[in-house]
Amino acid sequence: MFLETNDIDLKLMLMDSAQSFMWMQADGGYGAVLHGRAVYLKEDGACLYAEGMDEMSLRRYLGLARDYDALRAAWRGDPVVSRCMDACPGLCVMEQPAWETVVMFILSANNNVARIRKLTHALQTRYGETIETEHGAFYAMPTADRLASLSEEELRALGVGYRAPYLIGAARMVRDGFPLDALMDRPYEAAHAELLRLPGVGDKVADCILLFGCGHAEAFPTDVWIERLLKECFGIKASNRRALAARARERFGPQAGVVQQFLFHAARMRIFENNELLTPAD
Repeated sequence: MFLETNDIDLKLMLMDSAQSFMWMQADGGYGAVLHGRAVYLKEDGACLYAEGMDEMSLRRYLGLARDYDALRAAWRGDPVVSRCMDACPGLCVMEQPAWETVVMFILSANNNVARIRKLTHALQTRYGETIETEHGAFYAMPTADRLASLSEEELRALGVGYRAPYLIGAARMVRDGFPLDALMDRPYEAAHAELLRLPGVGDKVADCILLFGCGHAEAFPTDVWIERLLKECFGIKASNRRALAARARERFGPQAGVVQQFLFHAARMRIFENNELLTPAD
């Protein structure tokens, strides 16, 4: 299937924007297993070539239903937001399966992008479904049932460290009926509070899950990059990051999380010259 679009940068979204860590480069494109099917994506000029996914599902997964031109126009009067958006052409906020985001962002705690990806791939290749394709072997995220059956020692052998009991505990809660898929339809505050019940899920991880896996566009993940940018560029301060995220949601509105993704990636790109807030290591 070919999908006409000039709106996305696959490498940026799948590999570089810290939204997803499960895709692997394959045959000039990118491969993964989603919902039990091997999916292959590749940019081809102004088109996106896709195997294993219908157009509606693909548009939803890649976040293409959102009107980014309208969003850019709405923020054109804000020099910081506008500059960040202009610096990240082709960036969209993805809508991934919620369980995949739970695993990836539990792994993200106190980790960098390269190591999160390495650990995610280790889980996929060791315990996820493997499908052989003409483009190579593609891997799924291990299911909650599969992770729930593992021991801490088995997970620690992959290098996940202290996150092993968190992954197992979260998997067992999901296996036993934790209402993960229902969080999309709950109000943000209620969904956030529910996620905090999962082992290894704090405020930032909960917001990442809600933004990238549950469709809550107002969720505002807050880390050192965002904290410094909010303070230096917007004058937004608070005594802790939960309060800071709340103020950011008030400032940026119902699509605060979408704005956050542009701010976050632009900060990581160090687009603001001579600004010390851009010094933390990735």
